[in-house]
Amino acid sequence: MLSLVVALSLAASPALSLDELYGNRLLFDEKGTPLVPVRMMEDKTRVEVFAPTGAKVRAGEIVRTVAAGATIAIELVDGTPAEMRRGLALETVESDDKAARDAARARWVAKGFAARGETLGAVYGVQGTVFDNRAVHIVVEDADPEARAKQIFEQHGVRPIVKEWLLAMPRARFRVTGAGAPLVVTDLVELLPNGDDDVLVVRKVEHSRGYEAHGFEDRELHGTTALVVDQHGKIAVVNVVKESVLVAGILPSEMFATAPMETLKAQAVTARGELFAKIGQRHVADPYLVCSEQHCQVYKGRTAEHPRTNDAARATAGELLFKDARLVDSVYSACCGGHTEPNHIVWDQPQKSALVGVVDARFADPDTRAWHVPDAWIAVFGAEVTHDRASGAVLPTLSAPIDMREERAVRAFLDLPRESAFCGASSFNQKGDVWRWTRRITVDELTARFADTGIGRVQKLVVEERGPGGRLRALRVEGDKSKTRVFRELPVRQKLGNLRSGLFVVDEERDAGGALVAVTLRGAGFGHGSGMCQQGAIGMAEQGYSYRDILRHYFNGGEVRKVF
Repeated sequence: MLSLVVALSLAASPALSLDELYGNRLLFDEKGTPLVPVRMMEDKTRVEVFAPTGAKVRAGEIVRTVAAGATIAIELVDGTPAEMRRGLALETVESDDKAARDAARARWVAKGFAARGETLGAVYGVQGTVFDNRAVHIVVEDADPEARAKQIFEQHGVRPIVKEWLLAMPRARFRVTGAGAPLVVTDLVELLPNGDDDVLVVRKVEHSRGYEAHGFEDRELHGTTALVVDQHGKIAVVNVVKESVLVAGILPSEMFATAPMETLKAQAVTARGELFAKIGQRHVADPYLVCSEQHCQVYKGRTAEHPRTNDAARATAGELLFKDARLVDSVYSACCGGHTEPNHIVWDQPQKSALVGVVDARFADPDTRAWHVPDAWIAVFGAEVTHDRASGAVLPTLSAPIDMREERAVRAFLDLPRESAFCGASSFNQKGDVWRWTRRITVDELTARFADTGIGRVQKLVVEERGPGGRLRALRVEGDKSKTRVFRELPVRQKLGNLRSGLFVVDEERDAGGALVAVTLRGAGFGHGSGMCQQGAIGMAEQGYSYRDILRHYFNGGEVRKVF
């Protein structure tokens, strides 16, 4: 009887293969439910997994049953790394825009690069809906892409992405103990909990590498826990889990579980959308689709689940956001500070119609696109009068879309009252330095931060270019020996000590002789500022808007559709 139960359970969970995991694509169960391979950790020589209610160990044709309370250990016996080809993605263009692709390649060839176009992403289907998230990277191969990327950044103001291509599979042998007699397996072993609601506990999962929160913790995982050879010839822990379980596990790490339910629903749809939009675009040389860190979306398994976020995931099951019949890459950040930013200002990618910058205040008229906003905005940015078609009421509107590429507009924007924007009015955003923030940096600190550029003692910071939402695109730093430029908001934020955002102005302190003493940066928001503003989504829900309203607002009229 036991063997029959085991056979039925395993039949409901088809065996994985190395080719599938390295195939950089969605997997599906026998019902057509999407399954996502998620990296929990990698580059390990030993992993321990605890089975509180028992488990099954599967390696090819070998299946073993493990008793409740057992600990299974997987150790690396030996391994051979993958053969890789490395290089840089210099620019990204739409896959169906041949003229743009040819022009981009020609620009880099003219600069002396042996550039070529390479398609990234995939065309794939989920229960009758076809998705196409392909894009073309203009790439160049290089044996030392990190050094070449720095050179390109300094010379051309472009921040290339390091790329890797898999030429030959890695190989490894693992020793499995704790499941009967020691077992030596090749490349892949699967651990499956006994029931759909049961979990396996992976011990000492490393997380937040490179961040202040770096550490280790046990993670409770639904679905299959695969121990697979990674590109280094060592052990990667990959959780192959239903999309619905993954979204439920992401939500508590990306949004307050106590936020309004309509906000949580909006977050569920955006998390799902960002996942599906990235299929085939990330980790293309790894045995998983996405990672469980900030680089993709933070996922901690059942360890972090909460009943309210689980409810939000269930209430929006299978729902995705579309704009102009295309899946929206529904990115989000913590707080926009009152205005979001177009995607192409934040990242090196083509502008997307769903990711234009929007005022984080009342809706635009659906016909005229005029923004009905609080009086504080009108006083700063100018107004004209329109008439509401339904009620005939006279409404003040912005006379033109807000454009904060000019310094004076940003300074006026920074003085707007908190309650004038959805994110400022959020009850979750009334303390701390998220809505508005200030950072003072002495000239000694600045000089130390830019010591690697050779510009000498810093004398001046100049914002050279901004996006329409006010976030900077280029910062010029002048020293007593030379000057340098830093491009795009994230590199600037990192170089200046992990600033809250790239939306700020610079005020100088100089001594009696005119020498720079310090700069004070006054800024707004937290994060990159493109897509959905999470604090704004809370503010909207608290004012009675639905999750569909929230998504329509932040994604330029995007509409939710149930796909599966």
